[in-house]
Amino acid sequence: MLPGVAHRFGIIRAIAPRYQGRGVIFMLHSVVDDDAFFPEEMLRCPVGRLDWIVRYLRSHDVEIVSLGDAIARLNAPDSRPFAAFTFDDGYADNLTHALPVMAHHNAPFTVYVTTGMVNGEIDGWWFGLSELIRTNDQITLAGRHFACQSPAAKQRTFLALEQIIHGNYAVLPEIKALIRQHGIDNLALARREGLTIDQLRALARHPLVTIGGHTTTHINLAQASASAVEQEMADNLAFLENAIQTQVAHFAYPFGNVDACGLREAAIAKTVGFQSAVTTQRGSIFPEHLAHLYELPREPLTRKDNAASLQCKINGFYRAVRSRLGDPVARMTSAY
Repeated sequence: MLPGVAHRFGIIRAIAPRYQGRGVIFMLHSVVDDDAFFPEEMLRCPVGRLDWIVRYLRSHDVEIVSLGDAIARLNAPDSRPFAAFTFDDGYADNLTHALPVMAHHNAPFTVYVTTGMVNGEIDGWWFGLSELIRTNDQITLAGRHFACQSPAAKQRTFLALEQIIHGNYAVLPEIKALIRQHGIDNLALARREGLTIDQLRALARHPLVTIGGHTTTHINLAQASASAVEQEMADNLAFLENAIQTQVAHFAYPFGNVDACGLREAAIAKTVGFQSAVTTQRGSIFPEHLAHLYELPREPLTRKDNAASLQCKINGFYRAVRSRLGDPVARMTSAY
């Protein structure tokens, strides 16, 4: 069901009392110039759209709070509706593009940083896939052929291949091999995109910014051994705390879906010393999440968001749809 239809016919208002929760955690990645083009459009939010989103939320009495405050407010029944902004991976543009917008509105946010984005040692296949699609008009991958001559076709191709990968991570070696065959260097692309150590420290010094953990190499944790998962988390935590000389309390699971993290990873995140962890499950946060602080859901924000889609996210509409009007409290044990 389209957000505009749900909004127009009052469906959002009808489901809100059950699904909107106390607030919502929003998820973004990169923030770019308004006229920039990338095949991976769902990972790139234009500065103008981010500015509009913040303004829209404030105009609709949604308070923008830090992640720590969002968690604390789960115990406050009289709290105003709130939103917490989070940015994954550690893009340099979180400093150069996102921070000016958020600072202009005095809006706090969290940046979950992967060590490999800072030291240039992350095998960011999504960067390579984007470059592959950007520089080719025909691609055959995972048994399918994609014609991607136009910008819109390139964006559709990236989305389709990303969905194939997240549905079956076994296809990744084939995709990485094709990327290498075209002379594309994932490491070089990550170094171009990622925060430098000095940029990370500058971001961390800003009073509106919270730095969180996001593993060392951004792997699918569910496919790794327990010892490897613990090392990915612990080494990332140590790297960040040493770099910024302050406590790092919050964590985001790479990819964050049910095939990439689960209760094992939640237990390890707690053991390592993080105080919360976020997934990419859709939904609002509820007081019940105080007992599930390592399973917090988030709603994505993109260049395509408008008033209707934002209302859907604030009121829990997508959670209601995905759960088939089931449990409003999203957790890792949910299959949707």
